Amino acid sequence: MTKKRITVGTAIILCYVAFVIFMLGVKNHQAWINGYDQTIYRWIQPLHPNFDQFFIAFTKIGNPVNMTVLTAIVMLILVIGKHWRLAIFLGLNNGLGSLFNHFVKHWVLRPRPSHKLIPETGYSFPSGHATAAIMFFGSLIVIGFCLVHSKKQRGLIIGIALVLIFLLGLSRLVVHVHYPSDVTAGFLLATANLLVHWLIAKRTYLKQYYSAQPDLNHAN
Repeated sequence: MTKKRITVGTAIILCYVAFVIFMLGVKNHQAWINGYDQTIYRWIQPLHPNFDQFFIAFTKIGNPVNMTVLTAIVMLILVIGKHWRLAIFLGLNNGLGSLFNHFVKHWVLRPRPSHKLIPETGYSFPSGHATAAIMFFGSLIVIGFCLVHSKKQRGLIIGIALVLIFLLGLSRLVVHVHYPSDVTAGFLLATANLLVHWLIAKRTYLKQYYSAQPDLNHAN
């Protein structure tokens, strides 16, 4: 096992462990969860009210209908381009991410914060938008690496994806429909799930992309 495989494996374990810690902390109403949430809220307080309207509009990107449409569009483009395996990778990530999120929400049963800036229903933990952001834009990073050879272009893909992930997560806090621990947990769970699926996919149905590009195997 190479050093980088060990690094990825360690990252997966740490993400899952951290997620479970947050989940149990929320489920058992532990004091440190409230302290964590209030600390993050204080950090983002300067964003109010100047950026409220921006984030109210931006957060709609992560709505289930919009993410489904975006996923379908990208999958269609990939299929037309004869990259149906990558389309499956994207579709599975978004579907499995939503499924995991649904089950955890209905086990934890955490109510949403009060004083929401937009109407929102359902339970709060973990954030579905944070999960969807990682699964969708994280998938685009993998797809980009499979299709793009330029290191600069790959770096640009990573940069844009990370900014969008961060802003989507932040938007849920600014519009006050999630607690910071919800968003953090959503990021942790989705990152672990994405990495697990990626490790499986690159050795099975995406293997042809990694065989065709030795630098991908060397880099990963």
